[in-house]
Amino acid sequence: DYSILIKGVEVGHGSLQVGKLMAMDPGTVEEKIEGVEFTEPVFNLKAIWIDPDNRDIAERRGYTVVDCPTIIATHLTEIIRRHADEILGRQEVQQLIDTIKNDYPAVVNELVGDKKLSIGEIQKVLQNLLRERVSIRNMVTILETLASYSDYTKDIGLLTEYVRVALARQICREYADKNNTLSVITVDPEIETIIRSSIHEDPVEGRIVSLDPDTHREVLDSLLGSYSKARSAGFAPVYLVSPHIRSVLFTLLEREVPDPVVLSYNEIVPEIRVNVIGTALLRAA
Repeated sequence: DYSILIKGVEVGHGSLQVGKLMAMDPGTVEEKIEGVEFTEPVFNLKAIWIDPDNRDIAERRGYTVVDCPTIIATHLTEIIRRHADEILGRQEVQQLIDTIKNDYPAVVNELVGDKKLSIGEIQKVLQNLLRERVSIRNMVTILETLASYSDYTKDIGLLTEYVRVALARQICREYADKNNTLSVITVDPEIETIIRSSIHEDPVEGRIVSLDPDTHREVLDSLLGSYSKARSAGFAPVYLVSPHIRSVLFTLLEREVPDPVVLSYNEIVPEIRVNVIGTALLRAA
């Protein structure tokens, strides 16, 4: 058995059979192979432990076969991806900024040198992005955007939304298909109105939604119903909503579905074609 810890707390674990290989059916296997069935630890998919001598047979039959070190490496990579926002500390942010400063000193001096934002505030924006699986590799654009808008607001949530718009092309490319088509689920204006009217500003947690239990369940059921239909039709669900509720809708969904994707209309770039595959409705028409 093995465990993966972040700051001393277990965030992942698994069991391996030393001397065995893991074989997974990608959905194309017609002739099964004998082995010990188990649930692999990374994505909780069904798999089989097989003897190394059967590797060639398994691969010919269409199985994906990996060894134990690869399983651990994949699990570790996935844990880092899922928890990148928790791993990114102030020291790491300072190192990122120091690296950027070598080539773009004006940007860093304007933002940090002029004390528009602290390292801690920049860290929170980056954590917000990572929490929604938005890459922060384009640090120059991120810092330039923060330098531009931090004169007008110090609200971390709002600054995050400005950065997302600046990264809109990158974000769209992540979810659009090879034909630049983005398949989305829209949300009924009635639901948007309910969510927007229930948003409150908390001095510590920022924007939060306060819905009564019945309305909360009704809204969630409509969102999850459209999510399930899209998944059943073979789509990876992407919600497209107004900018005012984008972040709070993500918060509503993140405990209900794995890695929810919620984009705002402001994040759709001109070259992307939007294909509406469903609409979350509060109640049947």
